[in-house]
Amino acid sequence: MALLRSALLPSRFLRRMALRRGLRGTSIFWSAVAGIFFGQRNYVRSQAVRRGLIGGSRAWQVLAGLMILKEAVSKQPENLGSQKVGMGSFLRLTAEKPMTKKQQRAAGVTKASIKAQASADVAAAWAEKAAANPKRKVLRRAEQTATVAAADRRVADKRAGKRAS
Repeated sequence: MALLRSALLPSRFLRRMALRRGLRGTSIFWSAVAGIFFGQRNYVRSQAVRRGLIGGSRAWQVLAGLMILKEAVSKQPENLGSQKVGMGSFLRLTAEKPMTKKQQRAAGVTKASIKAQASADVAAAWAEKAAANPKRKVLRRAEQTATVAAADRRVADKRAGKRAS
């Protein structure tokens, strides 16, 4: 396969068209593409809502629909909340962006391995509690959780072995 000249690469071609027809021209579509390419997604989103959903422009309605659909379908980090910590400083808590199926396969992450890790964490917590408070009930619970954690780890290793072969 022959290599494309750098001027004909699709990304450069689209940027050039967006610049010529959108920013310097009058095309609504290419001005939206230019806004997306040159880092003004919030501006494009607000224009799509204002001109499309409120103003009634069909082209902006389609663009607004596509942007809303992309936000609904794509995996984004979830904002869990923010808290004021001190004078002029905030703590923002977000959940990590979920891994795609392809990334999970590459990392070897499965539901069984996640369950095994969680049960191992629970068993470790009960072991610490048993060390601090060696009552019979606490010791029995620590042994039970350790047994469950070992069983979950065996299941995860068995499934990982089947995947590898």
